[in-house]
Formats: sequence, C-alpha cells, structure tokens
Amino acid sequence: MTQEQEKEQFKEMSLSEKINAIDKVIEENIREFLNKDNGDLDLVNVEEKNGSILVYIEYQGACVACPSSGGTLMSIQNILQRKLSDDIRVISV
Repeated sequence: MTQEQEKEQFKEMSLSEKINAIDKVIEENIREFLNKDNGDLDLVNVEEKNGSILVYIEYQGACVACPSSGGTLMSIQNILQRKLSDDIRVISV
C-alpha cells in the first residue's frame, strides 16, 4: 500500500481507529527517540474539529523542561502528518 493509499484509509477510519493508528505511529516511530533522552509523552486526547485532527500530548520525563520541546513537537507533528494525514495538528498540554 502506498503512502497516499494509507492516508486515504486513515480518512475513512472512525475516531477510535484513528486514535489507535496515531498511537501505533507514536510507538513505532517517535517514543524510542524521546526515551533515548530520558523523555516520553502521553497521548492525552484526539479530537476532530473543523477538518483538523487535534492530537493532544503531554510531555513526560526530561521532555517537560527541555528547551528543544517546541522543535520536538513540530517533529512529532511532521511524522504523524507524513504517515497518516496532513490535517493532524499536535498540541502540547
């Protein structure tokens, strides 16, 4: 399946399925890099609003006070957009 086909499939998913897909991408592509620096994140909430998919995360461990957390947030968003949907917005709470 191509990246575009996967993105189309994501659009058709229920919210519950989207949450599972987002969590899977976090587990497979993001969490290990945060853990290397003694950090982590919790997936707090996901909601669909005005055509966007809002992904709320809470940093854990070293990520809480890291001066690079803004750049990390953008990297997380870019990975989720590349893998799942350009409509994803990641928000740190």
